[in-house]
Amino acid sequence: MIPSSDHPARPPAARRTKLAGWVRGPTFARDIVAVVAFKLVLLVALKFAFFNHPQAENMSMSPAEVAHAILSVSAPNTR
Repeated sequence: MIPSSDHPARPPAARRTKLAGWVRGPTFARDIVAVVAFKLVLLVALKFAFFNHPQAENMSMSPAEVAHAILSVSAPNTR
């Protein structure tokens, strides 16, 4: 296979060395990536644990009923 550019292809050992340096070194970017990944996993777990299924089988409402309950204006309190 002939390379299409003038730059030589990076050998796999160099990629491994760069990845190992990124994992071992104390970089701010690595810390941010780890925190964001952890938060994403935690959010997905919480979604599946609490918001995936209703509490009871009879707790389902049509979207029109939900919209009416949310968007309706309540009566003013006259006390």
